[in-house]
Amino acid sequence: MPSTSFFGRHDNVYLYVPNLIGYARLAFAFYGFAVASTHPGYMMACYALSFVCDELDGRFARMLGQTSTLGQVLDMVTDRVATSCLLATLCVLYPRWQVLFLALLSLDIFSHWFQMFSTGARGNTTHKDVESRSVVVRFYYRNRIFMGFCCVCCEVLYLALYALAWPRYRALAVGRLPAAAVRLLHPWVAPHVAKALARPISLPVAIAAAAAPGAIIKQFVNVIQLRNAADTLVKLDLEKRA
Repeated sequence: MPSTSFFGRHDNVYLYVPNLIGYARLAFAFYGFAVASTHPGYMMACYALSFVCDELDGRFARMLGQTSTLGQVLDMVTDRVATSCLLATLCVLYPRWQVLFLALLSLDIFSHWFQMFSTGARGNTTHKDVESRSVVVRFYYRNRIFMGFCCVCCEVLYLALYALAWPRYRALAVGRLPAAAVRLLHPWVAPHVAKALARPISLPVAIAAAAAPGAIIKQFVNVIQLRNAADTLVKLDLEKRA
């Protein structure tokens, strides 16, 4: 029997606590992107709050027993919309890299929706590819800490690139490369690159560099996930013909 408590499993799924957190997450993201071209500080703060809400909604859903299909779809769609909007913003800020950001945006949408549809067609309750033939993908989905690390790295990398486009944040420095390292790299890089290496390291650059490995792994997982999902759909088609 459904609970009558607001913090229990009552009948109004729209008002489940994790779903309310999901609505707040959407509001933070919407406002952040609304001011992204004029107030970078507000944008990054709102995006960070939205990301925190992404962690909280799942915790509250499990803690209160308020898991729901609506909440699952809201969570995944908000993930995709927020990341897509951030990549679209980077397209505007870095027109020379527009093709790269559009490719990342397309890969994100393709991989997740292919995976969602293929798992639904198989009757699975989750889109997480825990039975993938890829060791990396299986480890990614079975280890929540590693998966969370890669997801956070991806978002942090995009936010760092966003911050790098603004002079006030680009001017923030965290130090310089050791002189020995600069001398070691000097013969192997172009003169303008060697000159740049001798300058103070920008904070957004340092953050982006630290987040890049996890973000690259995330893109690799997306590619494998897309391939596996496409293979599953083809297999289902062949089974229908048999």
